[in-house]
Amino acid sequence: MKIGIRAHDMGKMDAKSLFQRAQSFGFDGIQLVVNKALDQEPELTEAAFETLSTHQHGVEVLLLGSYFNPIHSNQARVQQGIERFNQQLKLAHLLNTKYVASETGSYNDDQWTYHEQNHTKMAYEQVLSVFKPLVNMAESVGKTVLVEAAYAHVIFSPYSLKRFVLDLNSTHVKVIIDLYNLLNVRNHRQHEAILKEALHLLKEDIAVFHLKNYQLKEGKLVQVGLNKGLFDYRKLLPLMLESNPDAYYIFEGITGEDIAESLAFIQQIQEENQ
Repeated sequence: MKIGIRAHDMGKMDAKSLFQRAQSFGFDGIQLVVNKALDQEPELTEAAFETLSTHQHGVEVLLLGSYFNPIHSNQARVQQGIERFNQQLKLAHLLNTKYVASETGSYNDDQWTYHEQNHTKMAYEQVLSVFKPLVNMAESVGKTVLVEAAYAHVIFSPYSLKRFVLDLNSTHVKVIIDLYNLLNVRNHRQHEAILKEALHLLKEDIAVFHLKNYQLKEGKLVQVGLNKGLFDYRKLLPLMLESNPDAYYIFEGITGEDIAESLAFIQQIQEENQ
């Protein structure tokens, strides 16, 4: 079990400090979104990524986040997202990582929130048409596209995610399971059943779990530390580990004092289940 953290949840800083901070907490690696984590965003060039790699010192880049909205109404923005994604697929080997990830977007453009057309056949086909060339690029450079589902987006459930993987039809496609992202105020009490459905349908496809937790506050799901919310990780984490022990387990949205507390909490559960 390798445990990581989304890098910019630790703060925005220079590359050397970023990797040192991840190491000081005891993480095996990071999920890196270069334009959000680094105070001086590197160019997407071989030279810049080679320089970035010199600061790793044993901390892995578990995946590169290149999230963009494939159904944004501004086609120039979509094309920019495609180009950034493809370029990071080409550069990923310099950081010794095989994954580049994105979600599947919303017709609400930069808000990434629920739109009534997001779950339609039209939206699905549009996103599929964007992702197929990304997968072709991944195949050509020996890397893998990671797809993450979220209830408000076009790919919104374990079933739709499995269908998407099958339609992309490539060994260079894997998925991120973010249980929190699959929830809303109506279904969140069924989160254990939703996780079990995801593990059943996507067991062979899961490369990453995003670890989050939440509380219900004023009718909204609000993220909290991993040891403070409604997810019972003493029950949920063993299910994940039994299904996909070699997946990466990456903290996302865990910040400040919650980082160290959450890591100690997850490591304790891990030890209890060895």
